[in-house]
Amino acid sequence: MLRIFKRLYGFIWKHKWWFIVSMVATTIAFVLELLTPYFFKLFVETLQRNDLAYLYKLILVFVGVQFTSLIFHNLKYLLGDIVSVDTSIDIRSTIFKYVQDLDFTFHSNKSTGSLISAFKRGDNAFWGLFDRLNRNMWEIVIGFFVMGYFFLKIDPRFIVIFIVSFILTLIATKYLAGYNIRTRVEFNEWEDKISGIITDNLINYETVKLFAREKWELSRLRNTFVDWKKYLWKHFWTYRMIDMSVGSLVNISIFLVLVFSTNLIATSQMSIGDFVLVLGYVNLFFPKLFDLIYGLREISTAYADIKKYFDLLDYEIDVKDPTRPVRVGHVYGEVGFKNLNFAYKNRLKNAINGIDLTIEQGQAVALVGRSGSGKTTMVKLLMRFYDPASGKIAIDGINIKDFTKSDLRSFIGVVPQEPILFNNTVAYNIGYGKSRATIKEIRDAAKIANIDDFILSMPKKYQTQVGERGVKLSGGQKQRLPISLFLTRQQAI
Repeated sequence: MLRIFKRLYGFIWKHKWWFIVSMVATTIAFVLELLTPYFFKLFVETLQRNDLAYLYKLILVFVGVQFTSLIFHNLKYLLGDIVSVDTSIDIRSTIFKYVQDLDFTFHSNKSTGSLISAFKRGDNAFWGLFDRLNRNMWEIVIGFFVMGYFFLKIDPRFIVIFIVSFILTLIATKYLAGYNIRTRVEFNEWEDKISGIITDNLINYETVKLFAREKWELSRLRNTFVDWKKYLWKHFWTYRMIDMSVGSLVNISIFLVLVFSTNLIATSQMSIGDFVLVLGYVNLFFPKLFDLIYGLREISTAYADIKKYFDLLDYEIDVKDPTRPVRVGHVYGEVGFKNLNFAYKNRLKNAINGIDLTIEQGQAVALVGRSGSGKTTMVKLLMRFYDPASGKIAIDGINIKDFTKSDLRSFIGVVPQEPILFNNTVAYNIGYGKSRATIKEIRDAAKIANIDDFILSMPKKYQTQVGERGVKLSGGQKQRLPISLFLTRQQAI
């Protein structure tokens, strides 16, 4: 758990000065709010003395404190929002970049629906944790010391009652929150399965319709909901257990404080002003203990969500960039495979066995073989989606491991077997591979790919939206756009 919170505050600390100022504002705002019961005590004692002149002065000071508290309350939210917004952007950008850099093995095994759910739940969890930890929990700590100071002046036994109830509350919450986290993790697994089914169905809706499998897909979803519901209710019951158990402890604590106060009044060991002070703190602070319950409950839920989010940063990257990469202005395009061997994980048979092949600059070579013979694998190895078990791949005599992956892939143009297009315009998809590609370059590539006339025949021409995965285009048109994309880059290989 500490590892996750350390990682969370590592991101927050990048904005440490805004964060520190926001915490100072939070402290001042709540300390001023906690002075309210003390002012009530002073009001009562002043009325008992019938000192109206002093009472009016107290009222003016009280109003001034309330306005000052209001200003700092708004400051704490404003400054806290500055920190939380920037931190959320940092976290999302960092994890997004890291997932982009993960090996092809990760992306070929992942469930897109589960991954999207992890991103969504993780970001939502961050906002909840930030608010609970840096506002609610901190205010409870401040309240403990301020209330403890005044209770200590009245009668130290109040502190004993409060500390015992506080410790019992924390112990009960700790064990119940642990159970809550475990049930949340179990539920998240089923929630990811639901997301995976829905995402997979929406992505492959054309296949579903072609084979008339709508009813079967709905049945598959409903069957999964049976277990999803079971684990959801298991998780929900942990909330009721926390509310009843810890809520009872807090109510008992309030009862003991009030009974003890009444006895002190009855034996003339406490003034009416002090009794009002105690009532004020019971009314002001003990609800904060309920906030502690709900806060720890929400922190438990958010922890399970943000842990899976942050765990994405713990996936190992096997295909790494070199520490001192080779930088070249351009390559001529000679490609060499020397004694190349490669096997996919968890497969007994090698996909590539001792391949030796040299492709000269400008030479066109076709790899011919049955399905599964390693043709696509050789391209993936050339692109460093994987690293070979042994042997070497070189471009212009330089081992491709000596280039950064980004530089290496910038040398090579690929038209994928399955054209996947972005849900954007025709121009965006054709010019995607080249930053700041001009419309002339885009059109020139489209003309060579023999699709320019078709694009111009559409009402919005190159600004036409292609839909998800190019759904608005025919099969041939979808294939020609990646060819155009390939041509805009004009790589050496």
